[in-house]
Amino acid sequence: MNRTIFVLGDSVPAPRTEEEAPMAGWGQKIQELLVGPIEVANYARSAMTTRKYYTERFAGLLNRMRPGDIVLLGFGGVDHMIHNGMRYVPVPEYQELLALFTDYIRSEGGVPVMVTPTARYAFSATGEVKNTRGDYPRAMAETAAERGVPLIDLTGMTMSLWSRIGPTRLRQYFCWVDAGEHPLHPDGNIDSSHLNHPGAYEVARLVVAALVEQSVLGRADVDVAALMEPEGLPAVSQEFTVQSPESALNYGSRTGGAPTLARPAAGATVGPMTKFSGTAAPGTDYLLFFEQGRYIGGTGVGAAGQWLWRRAVEWTPGEHVVQCVALRADGCSPPVEQHFQVLAGVEPPVITAPKEGKFSGPKVRFAGRTRPGATKVVLMEAGRLIGATAVDEKGEWHYTHAHRWRAGHHAVEAVALFGAQESAPTGVRFKVVGIPENSSIRAAGGSREECGEVCNHRPFSGTW
Repeated sequence: MNRTIFVLGDSVPAPRTEEEAPMAGWGQKIQELLVGPIEVANYARSAMTTRKYYTERFAGLLNRMRPGDIVLLGFGGVDHMIHNGMRYVPVPEYQELLALFTDYIRSEGGVPVMVTPTARYAFSATGEVKNTRGDYPRAMAETAAERGVPLIDLTGMTMSLWSRIGPTRLRQYFCWVDAGEHPLHPDGNIDSSHLNHPGAYEVARLVVAALVEQSVLGRADVDVAALMEPEGLPAVSQEFTVQSPESALNYGSRTGGAPTLARPAAGATVGPMTKFSGTAAPGTDYLLFFEQGRYIGGTGVGAAGQWLWRRAVEWTPGEHVVQCVALRADGCSPPVEQHFQVLAGVEPPVITAPKEGKFSGPKVRFAGRTRPGATKVVLMEAGRLIGATAVDEKGEWHYTHAHRWRAGHHAVEAVALFGAQESAPTGVRFKVVGIPENSSIRAAGGSREECGEVCNHRPFSGTW
């Protein structure tokens, strides 16, 4: 029977064109591992969340799907972005939408399969792979169990694979290139989320093997030899093949100008996976980075002297001093130093308004303080994002929602963000004074358009 495997999800499984090289999506590699009359329809697209896909694209897929078709639900890589209010989907809504996807697919005779997000290139300072996907893999697993849906724990599988590969080799599976290394990325590209073609193929092998293991596909449907091929290790990244790099710190005769470091700024507070960038003098071939006399990595330099670098593992919290030396055909440049501080973990914000247990009018004003340098503070009610606000240079923040709050009891949590890091929540309970929804005042005011503010004419609509 002719069948189709539909791939739903975000930018990581999405198909990529030659103009997007070296990026590739694992969904586009599935076809290479299949035999027989099975077609792959890759519907995954960049920035897709469960909510966005369900409301904008799902109906079209249902119209094309036939009984027996397989639908891979590969969401969660974007849904968890709490720093982006247009993309963030809270866990309860995420689970509800996954259940709705499942119900509709089954009602049309399809076979839903849930696929947790691929792990990012993220290693702790001591070399352990980190889970940067929050509660979403667990939430998907819970929904799959409740609905009796096959689950592919791609988060866990790729974390295990990344651990075996290690931080000195893994960039060979990601869309991560030095300046001057790839013609489409002359300034370099550091992407710890999106795969290149070899990486996408290896992840697709995990997905297809799991489909066979769970009897969604049969052995006759797949290229068994390709799936059984022993797992190989990608090459060691160039920065870890430099011979005797420490000798550059003790080089006798210096030549050319020292490289410049534009980012991070001197004395800046940064996250544990911060990117470095700057320029180097003409004739520079390669940059070497050191901390306390120990080589920690390097990067190529573009034709115009531009460069971009990120350490393969996280920085430890605290103060750091990094030295950078440029390699040239005629010797080594003088070293340049940069001081910066790494913040790992964000303290919960303080809420100063509204006061715990106190009353407020319908136009509730939130205010508080957090650590200076925090990116923003987001506010949530019952796990759902209701707003976000910037933090000033003193660490103070305030927020008033554009819409009025209903009368009654409310519980709101505030979360401080610093880059991709988020704090534990701080909660506040308060009460809103208002006109009940079933009040005759609202009924009387319903005969006319609502005024923007309280006015002296009647009838009063019940809002202020």
